[in-house]
Amino acid sequence: MKTLIGLILTIVTSLFVNAQENPFVKWSFETQGKILSHPVIDEDIIYFGSNDSVFYAVDIKTGKQIWTVRTNSSIQSKALVNNDIVYFKSGNGVFAVHKDNGHELWNVSSKNNQRSEQIDPWDYHSGAPAIYDSMIFFGFGNGKLRGFDLKTGELKRDIIRKDTAAIKSGLIIENSILYYGDWQGKVYAYNIDMGEELWVHSTYEKQLYNTFGQINTQLCINDNLLFFGGRNPELQVLDKNTGEKKWSYIEKDGGWISGDPLLLNDTLFIGGSDNHEMFAFNAKTGQKYWSFLFLNNNFSKPLAYKNYLLFTTGDAYSVYGTSLGRGYLYALNRANGRIINFTKVGGDLYSSLLVKNGVVYMGSADGKLYSIDLDVFLNENPNLKTKGYNSIEILEVIPSPFSDSLNISYEINYNTNISIQIKDLNENEVVKLYSGKVNKGEHHIKWDGKDNNGNNAQNSYYFLEINSGEYYKKTIIQKQIPDAKTN
Repeated sequence: MKTLIGLILTIVTSLFVNAQENPFVKWSFETQGKILSHPVIDEDIIYFGSNDSVFYAVDIKTGKQIWTVRTNSSIQSKALVNNDIVYFKSGNGVFAVHKDNGHELWNVSSKNNQRSEQIDPWDYHSGAPAIYDSMIFFGFGNGKLRGFDLKTGELKRDIIRKDTAAIKSGLIIENSILYYGDWQGKVYAYNIDMGEELWVHSTYEKQLYNTFGQINTQLCINDNLLFFGGRNPELQVLDKNTGEKKWSYIEKDGGWISGDPLLLNDTLFIGGSDNHEMFAFNAKTGQKYWSFLFLNNNFSKPLAYKNYLLFTTGDAYSVYGTSLGRGYLYALNRANGRIINFTKVGGDLYSSLLVKNGVVYMGSADGKLYSIDLDVFLNENPNLKTKGYNSIEILEVIPSPFSDSLNISYEINYNTNISIQIKDLNENEVVKLYSGKVNKGEHHIKWDGKDNNGNNAQNSYYFLEINSGEYYKKTIIQKQIPDAKTN
């Protein structure tokens, strides 16, 4: 009896704690891997893949599993539902299953499994396929671009490419023209009926570093313009007919404009990574209407809901260790970019949002699919000041790398409590430099390179984190004591 009572108390306490952590969560569904793929909803079922190599179908009302399909690779691609069939990619393999029961109709695996998984730690997504006539086209990590028969999986088109760079962007087809981007920063237009390449546009002349320039987002078309994001501080908009650059926007402080574009009427909404900004542009002219500074990094598509713009963020630096990061859901006024609310949800959030009947769904790096009561979230009257919204800026960290001591300058925009910590790459505390009240303004502090026990920290990379509660800023630092020189 005591055991039963203890179990009940444990369950009740767990539910209470979860509710206290995030009162907007209606339910969560747990997988055994990071959920990086963008989910899709058809009727009352949400379909998505996980890095545990399993593809899931979950009831959106209850959060209960309906069926699963196990594969041999992590699943980071967005599925496509057509009639009664769900199509998705796992590594370099393609699957077609019945949407109601997961019964496999066909699957095709590439003999060349090169680059079937993530190419680098920030390769979060593999793009959605596209349908043309009786074929479905997929781009692959091994550089292949192929069209399969929708019903049988028979290879109908194997597009010959001059380049073999991985195709990670989403595909889009309009009037028999297939548009896509690749890992070398090139965007292509290919006429399926004629079987020929119409144009190629290179988004950079010189690769500035090895993670620069890749096209890793969904492409979309508005009138005669082609929109996409990439690992580039220059947002480029092309003429869909010629590949000519019509307008561009350069983020002067750097940072990839790496989110999936959302076109709504004549407005382009798109987010970035280390620039920490969500943008609204005039889609035709490139005039910037507004930008909003957010926490962490955006690698997904914003969602328009009523008069709001919602999007997710995650901590791209968490890939250095085993931490699952911290994910945030934001809601802005769509007209002016002013914040309505934000909340912490699970680990890093890199999947795009879906909404149905006032409920929003998203996947997280903590392995859970979350269901959020959107109307409650939007109608909350939050005290953004106590949440620490935009409260911290790390101004300068010198020298870099450092050997003896590190000089840290930071700014707080109101009187608040903060903690300043040095953490290892697994987010474990090495030393707490400060905890307590600070006044609004610029401040300075030093780290002598020692841990909480007074021992010298080893040569390594670390995180510097300044936290005021819900909101925090962090940057990566390096301690490097040079080898002693002999005379």
